[in-house]
Order: sequence, then C-alpha cells, then structure tokens
Amino acid sequence: MLGLLFYEGMHLVKRGLGFFDDELIEPESGLDWLEQRQRDQGNVNRLDTAGPGGLHQDMLIPLLLAVAGLAVLALLTMFAYGAWVAHRLTLQERMPVSGHPMQLGLHWEDIAFPSRGDSVRLAGWYLPAPGDRRCVILIQGTDQHRNDPAIRALELGRDLVDQGFSVLLFDLRARGESGGVRSSEGDREQWDLLGAIDYVESRGIPVERIGLLGFSLGAGVAIMVAAQDPRIPAIVSDSGFMDYVSDIRLIHTTAWGFYLPAWFSFFILWAGRAVFRADFRRVRPVEVIDQISQPIYFIHGREDPVISVDETVALHLASNNPEDRIWLVDGAEHINVYRKNRAAYIRRVALFFEEHIPKPLP
Repeated sequence: MLGLLFYEGMHLVKRGLGFFDDELIEPESGLDWLEQRQRDQGNVNRLDTAGPGGLHQDMLIPLLLAVAGLAVLALLTMFAYGAWVAHRLTLQERMPVSGHPMQLGLHWEDIAFPSRGDSVRLAGWYLPAPGDRRCVILIQGTDQHRNDPAIRALELGRDLVDQGFSVLLFDLRARGESGGVRSSEGDREQWDLLGAIDYVESRGIPVERIGLLGFSLGAGVAIMVAAQDPRIPAIVSDSGFMDYVSDIRLIHTTAWGFYLPAWFSFFILWAGRAVFRADFRRVRPVEVIDQISQPIYFIHGREDPVISVDETVALHLASNNPEDRIWLVDGAEHINVYRKNRAAYIRRVALFFEEHIPKPLP
C-alpha cells in the first residue's frame, strides 16, 4: 500500500512538471505498479546508454566501424590509382633503334658505358669530329631512342660534326639498346647523362668542353645536370618544360572523367618513389634554373601541342642570365624546329656552342 501511494505521488509530481504526460499509465494494482516500475526503469537505462541525438551505443559502434571501413577503402583506392598512374608513367615501350651513321657516310663508334648512379649499361654512337677536342651530347625525349625520327637526331649530329664538334648520341635507360626495365621520367636519367659525361671525359675531353643539347624530357635532364656540375659550359634546351610534378598535377589527377584535387598527386609521387624507384620531385627544372650560371639557349616551337611555349618563356625569365638566349619559332611544333628550320637551327646552335666552347689551342 505504501508503494502504491508513493508511486501515485510521484506520478502527480511528474504530471505537474510536465514529464511523461503521454507515457505513464495509471496502475490498477500493486502488481501492475511493480510491472510499470520495471518498464520505466528499463526505459531510463536505454536512455542512459544513448549517444548524441538518442543513438544507442549498440548502434553507434557498428556505424563507426562502417565509416572507418569506408575511409580505409577510399584510402586504398587512392593509393591503388596513384600506383597505376606511376606504373603507366614509368612503363617504357622500347622502340628499336632505326637508322645508322653509315647511311650518312659518317665515322662512328658503337659504344657502351655505365650510368653513374647505378651502373645500368647504356648504349650509343660516338661521332668523332676531326681532332676530337670538344663534344656535344644529345639527350632525347621520353619515348625515343638515340636517333629520334621526330628530331632527325642523326642528321643533326652530322651537321654538328661538320661544325667541328664531336657528338655523342645514346639511349637513355629502358630505351633503344640500353639496359634497364623502366623509365624514371627524368630522375635516374640524370645519372645516365652523368655517365655519358664520364664517358666523354674518359676520351680525354674535359667537362669544360662538353656541351649539352636536350629535347623535351632530355632538356629537363640537361638543366638538372647542369645545376649539379657548373663546369658544363653551355646548354641548349629544345622544347623544355618547367616542372614534372606540376605536369602530374595538371594531367594525371583525373579519374574516370572526374577531376581530382591537386593534393591527389601525393599518391602518384609516393608510388613512383616507393614502388618504382622514380622520384618525380627531382625533375623540376624551374626549381634549379636560377642556380645555373652557365648560359642556356632556349628553343621552342610556338605551335607545340605537347609542352606549351609558355613554359620555355617562364624558364627563360626565371633563369635571368644575361648570357642566355631564346628563340621561339613560328609554325614549329614539339621538337621539330630543326626539321623545319635546319639551316637556321645549325647556324644558331653552332654559333652558341662556338662562343662558349671555343676550339682549344693546338
């Protein structure tokens, strides 16, 4: 009886305060009161274990696990896509070397030498000029061998020999007849160019009489190497680019027709370095161009659909070297200025090298 009176009293108080107006049912007996009390206590316990907004813990934990699982899945998807892009960037279709110096009536030597950093075997041709006292090394673009037909590299080599410069044409790693399985898009190719310089130096020609002439990716490699060795006297950059990392952000941060944020390039850069041993962050000519004291001759076709002529203009401005030169050619496209303007190209380039790599005294 006392329990019933207590319950009725509390019920009246709750009604007066506005609690549970529609939830509590009048008990009909002491037993009904006890059952009602147990039901109320169960409701209170469930309310005590609820999370924000009344969400119960037994529902919150699975929800959090589901969210965490989706986050992990999204992260793995980003890493997988980054690895796929890095795989595509470093996968190199090996083009067989076409043409031969014999077809142009040139003296030549089949040569091989190790890359400086990891001793990958590199193959090439050496075209000696009379006296063999100074040399120009040609560095090709990303997809081609030593005699890139888009450039007509062997014909260019012949013309430079006629101007008194020995010429070295060689295959970068994973291209032509050189060793290696994958490209590193300008990273380890710097080692390849340094190996080529070592080879020319071993022939008795000092670094101070070795010029560099690079095309596209090769132009970027030439600039990066020139920043490492101030003894290199002169560089020609034909159809060069500013920053490989920026190119990745602009070109490769799309998936299934959707543009991805620039920070997504982190996954591509990570995969390149960790999985394929290609550190694309080391291929940023614009970051080192102002550290190069040697003169650079910038050449670019105004109609280039692959690398905008604006990139060469920006490199020239960033270099800010009064000895630099720039030649922007109307009607020319990617790496074909020599093909379209052979006489003017040889005249300008040979004069530039002659000025900065004079013939040694007898």
